[in-house]
Amino acid sequence: MRLFPVRLFAACALLLGAGLSGAAPASATVPGKGTAGYCPDATGVTVVVDFQDLGGDTLIRCAPGPQENGVTALQNAGLDLAGVGKYGLALICKIEGKPADQSCSAMPPESASWSFWTAANGGKWASSQVGVQSWQPPAGSFEGWSFAHDKSFQDYPPPRVAPVRKANAPAPAPTAASSSNGFPTGLVVGLVVVVVLVGAGLVAAVRRRRA
Repeated sequence: MRLFPVRLFAACALLLGAGLSGAAPASATVPGKGTAGYCPDATGVTVVVDFQDLGGDTLIRCAPGPQENGVTALQNAGLDLAGVGKYGLALICKIEGKPADQSCSAMPPESASWSFWTAANGGKWASSQVGVQSWQPPAGSFEGWSFAHDKSFQDYPPPRVAPVRKANAPAPAPTAASSSNGFPTGLVVGLVVVVVLVGAGLVAAVRRRRA
């Protein structure tokens, strides 16, 4: 009989956690910048970030409209950047916080660094021959970033996503976990269930003690 409240509270904790997780999905990009997926037309620049063996899904983001250079394309696509020491964003050290264990106070090692690629829509990736701040991306083009680990400069891998503009999948319909206005329905439902279960458990415990 004493184990019942422990199990009850464990179940409540699980339900509450599920409600919380449905209320605030994590986002890896800078809010308010760019859009997810390929640019829908030839007026923006599609940015592809392939983390390779750092783990995580390849990011495909659109920087809408004309872009001054490669850095602004990254920023306007909504990506979080860290530059290298005194060089700033002229040399990219981290994208979306990766690699997490790398210091940006000095030049990253050649065997663990980001490589910069460019392509026309429908073309092939080519290693950029100019710095990211010197590259002026044409409208409708692709900008690619790929992490190279334990490879020499000549063997840096290009992004594993072809630079071909595709139609983006439609946004998913609202689910029971969250309503269209962003209200955390899942959290509220979870809290109500927790309250009901706790109340039922207390009533049952009182009746058993009386019996």
